[in-house]
Amino acid sequence: MAISRNLHPQDAGQSQLDRRLFLSGGLLGGGFLLAGMRSAAAGSQILSAWTPGTLDIHHIDTGVGNATFILGPDGTAILIDCGATRGGPPASTPLRPDSSRSAGEWVARYALRQARAAGRNTLDCMIATHVHPDHVGSPVPSDPQAPEGYRLTGLSDVDAHMPADLVIDRGFPNYARLPLIDASFATNHLAWMRARARNGRRVEQVAVGSDRQVETRRTGAFNIRFVGGDGRAWTGVGDQSRDLLPPKASWTTEATPEENHMSIAMVLSYGPFRYFAGGDLVADTHDGRVPWLDVETPIVRVAGPVDVAAADHHGYFDADGPEFVRALDADAYVIQAWHATHPAMATLQRMLNDWEGRVPRDVFVTRLDPASRALNERFLPMVKSIEGHVVVRVGPEGAYRVYVTDSRDERDTITYAGRVAQPKLRT
Repeated sequence: MAISRNLHPQDAGQSQLDRRLFLSGGLLGGGFLLAGMRSAAAGSQILSAWTPGTLDIHHIDTGVGNATFILGPDGTAILIDCGATRGGPPASTPLRPDSSRSAGEWVARYALRQARAAGRNTLDCMIATHVHPDHVGSPVPSDPQAPEGYRLTGLSDVDAHMPADLVIDRGFPNYARLPLIDASFATNHLAWMRARARNGRRVEQVAVGSDRQVETRRTGAFNIRFVGGDGRAWTGVGDQSRDLLPPKASWTTEATPEENHMSIAMVLSYGPFRYFAGGDLVADTHDGRVPWLDVETPIVRVAGPVDVAAADHHGYFDADGPEFVRALDADAYVIQAWHATHPAMATLQRMLNDWEGRVPRDVFVTRLDPASRALNERFLPMVKSIEGHVVVRVGPEGAYRVYVTDSRDERDTITYAGRVAQPKLRT
């Protein structure tokens, strides 16, 4: 298969090996992966369509925020976040595939293209992990306006193109545990939530601890448990949760949670395969002065080991602490980056497990800003990919494979195909 420019030269030999593994996928316990690619022009390979019984997790590279589309083995369609930051270069990356459409429209087109094989043109569920522009969208006056008055941006934009039956939000309707900040993106998000509710369209606050709030089209097809959100964490028992925040009366100017602390976190399970996503959870304690500000650690501890994990807070310096990799112990991490500060050197080294004598882990970055490339040059030879959509394809027995596809167009051209991997053995 062709080697894309987003791969490092030393990966060329690995790519040829991956090609042989692909051809022998059935012998490796990944027979479903024989349909993972199909030929395109000029000898390239494109990602094949979803098939029943397969779970696909697409980390979409728009360059302006997080967006993760999940197509379940039964055709259940879920979107986690859709960011639409509006700053652009030089500090952040440009919109992909280009600026001719909005981020929400590009994400909707991507999800609709992938969902076509399942006969879907709607979403079963949207999950807004928390209310920040790079996760729910940010309006500008030129954005289309819905009849109800809010602007179409990010998630609300996707909802206009690929309507969602349910939106799960961290704090709607009153955000009592931590009010939204006074900003246009928050006001717009709340206006969209209220309009949905008025029109009889489902909006629910996350039920931390529940593994039933996200309903699959076929009962038991796969499972999503909310292990954190709105400042709470699952206890590990039933659907019970506990508070991570001290009483508001004890909050101070320094010791006050912010929106990132309230991020929704979840574990998706399909047979023995497990996947973690935690929005922008943070672990920074201000050098130990405020230990409870580390909401990431208690959440990842109760989440437990997974096979693949999305990095918290884009791999920023205040997230993905030592306990993140220790508790999750993932074999592959996906960093949804879009800014010069994504990821921090320490967090990248931690996820790579790049210390003498350690077993390395696979790390994929949806888009590495040029400034971040220069900063992280030391570690880049170990990173599997530094731009493109990162797709995790899981078969009925839990075997999975990570693909990267070109985000510069809508052809789904494969630029990287990893080995067929088996899920962890768990007691």
